[in-house]
Amino acid sequence: MEKVLFALDVDDGWPPVGTEGVWCERIEGNYKLKNVPFFISGLAMDDTFKAEPDAINDHIFEFELITESDRSVVWLMNNKRLDIADFIKQIKALGCRYEGLPKFSLGAIDVPPTTNVTKFYKLIDEFEAKGIDFAFPVWRLE
Repeated sequence: MEKVLFALDVDDGWPPVGTEGVWCERIEGNYKLKNVPFFISGLAMDDTFKAEPDAINDHIFEFELITESDRSVVWLMNNKRLDIADFIKQIKALGCRYEGLPKFSLGAIDVPPTTNVTKFYKLIDEFEAKGIDFAFPVWRLE
């Protein structure tokens, strides 16, 4: 596996970083994403994409999705800095993977196709009512 760097468009301070590094596996000259991204919209874990790193700084500015996985991505923003340990425990019990960036009060959730969508939405609704914000940059479940 290799760390692949994506250049991010920062607009009015968002996202809070200019680069996101993700783990990828090389497959026939393309990349297969092996973790859940925090800021790269349009990619989910196990997606295969084509990209040419910039010759000057080795960052990716554009990509082409080659093969879509059946996984989804949900982003979490905890602006109220609530204790979300119970949320993380419950989301993992549903078979999801959670990665956090506590410094920025952010989380990224990998949602596999085996996830019970009804229970997932119920959990999201419960924590949204407590003040957690969610975004669905890649949603492939019915």
